[in-house]
Amino acid sequence: MYNFRTDLASERREIYQKANHLENEVPGIQTEEMQEGENIKITKVKIIDEQGAQAIR
Repeated sequence: MYNFRTDLASERREIYQKANHLENEVPGIQTEEMQEGENIKITKVKIIDEQGAQAIR
C-alpha cells in the first residue's frame, strides 16, 4: 500500500498542532475526514478566519 500526501494545508496544520501541543483542532481551521473504500482517506481542511491563516503560514 502507498502512503503519500498531496495537501500542504493538512501538513502545516499537523505541524502547528505538534508544535503547540494541541490534541484538538487548530483555532480558525476546520477539518473533515472521510474514507473512500478501504485504502483512501480524504481530509478536507477549511481555513475559516485570519487566526487559522496565521497558524499555517
